[in-house]
Amino acid sequence: MTSSLIPQMPQPVRHVTADDPVTSVLLGVAGSALILSRDRLPRVARGVAGLGGLALLGVAAYGPLSHLVRRLGTRRRAIEVQGSYLVQQPVERVFAFCRDFENFPRFIGVLRSVQDHGDGHSVWSASTPAGRRTEWTAVTTKYVPNRVIAWESTGTSPVHATGLLRFRPEDGHTCLEATLTFTLAGRPRLGDSLAALVAPPRARQLETDLRRMVHYLNTAPEAELAAYGA
Repeated sequence: MTSSLIPQMPQPVRHVTADDPVTSVLLGVAGSALILSRDRLPRVARGVAGLGGLALLGVAAYGPLSHLVRRLGTRRRAIEVQGSYLVQQPVERVFAFCRDFENFPRFIGVLRSVQDHGDGHSVWSASTPAGRRTEWTAVTTKYVPNRVIAWESTGTSPVHATGLLRFRPEDGHTCLEATLTFTLAGRPRLGDSLAALVAPPRARQLETDLRRMVHYLNTAPEAELAAYGA
């Protein structure tokens, strides 16, 4: 049997685009070479070489710049708040309060309501600065009593939300570590009120809201907090 009868495995095809770093480097080198070689060319060809070199340099820079713009755009469409708080209550009491997501709208200003179905799923409703209403369904991704609660939105909601709460006992009190994120899942139109939902002022407000919740836990009557663990 000759080798010509042996089927050849198809070779993977590499799609080259302006975003490809190797392509960008080669285009940049070619553009620079054209510009530097202008003086050795006839006068008529110098202008063409200069314009061609500049065009190649522009294409070479497009990929990295567009990637940077996309990254900056993603950052502008997301907020993340992290904080560590000392709550002057035992872990069991703080955990019992936080495991009931329906308590959060009392303190988190952006939230209108949370409906906790009790099966690991909950429906969250939030207000935008323009008064619009948006909803998403969240699923509890981690639940360790008196230690950690985590959740994440699901489905096609325009807002991707995640939360992580860690509880650590500390001399009869609780160290509460919180991480909350809100990200726009799509690309909102310019001026869309959803974009304001993840604007920097919202992050500062979210930090204030978390401190307000901690203040409540520190000052609420013992009998009121004890009811959450019932």
